[in-house]
Amino acid sequence: MPPEPISEGPRLPRQATTPRQETSAGELEALAAEVGRVLPLRPGEKQSLLEKVRLSGDQAASERLLETHLGMVLDIAKAKKGRGLSVGDFFQEGCVGLLAAIRAFPLAEDADFDHFAAAQVSLAMEEALLAEEEAVRQERLLLDAAADYDRVEIALAGELHRAPTIAEIGVRLEWTPERTEYIRNVVADARRRHDAELLLYVEPEEVTDLLGEAEFGVN
Repeated sequence: MPPEPISEGPRLPRQATTPRQETSAGELEALAAEVGRVLPLRPGEKQSLLEKVRLSGDQAASERLLETHLGMVLDIAKAKKGRGLSVGDFFQEGCVGLLAAIRAFPLAEDADFDHFAAAQVSLAMEEALLAEEEAVRQERLLLDAAADYDRVEIALAGELHRAPTIAEIGVRLEWTPERTEYIRNVVADARRRHDAELLLYVEPEEVTDLLGEAEFGVN
């Protein structure tokens, strides 16, 4: 059986903090082999399948159209290699676009299914790429804001000779209370994770000395 496309629905943001790993040559070969095992459409079969989808939304007909066009999806994915998503990611997004094309074709103005499907597949991939770029941009903004919070907290602590309040940090940064609270939680979570990871490298007898009575996190 060819690879099953992921279901349609809200796209979950990818982890921009994890370096994108390109699909390996071995994985691509395995994927191409799976796609290549699909029996090609017989003469006239495509039109018959499209008609079944148009009349009743026939699921078996949709699946047959899907599996016999996965090679096209893979070719388009390979052509976009090096643009910010792996070929495997592009392929998965393209499968979603292909499924949408099969469902939408009965109402499309384009009479050529292959042309219509290729356009929808490419569009789905480009939308996924834009979503990934936006996720990376938002993460960079978040990291910058967290760094600003950290810097101001340390500076105010030095000036006030005590731990600054959230309100004081927000005023210095000219942030709303909501934004300040949100970034505070981000910083606190990052510190907790850092402390937990740090303890993995500390000898057990040193843990008590490290923690003492202090509380890790943001005041």
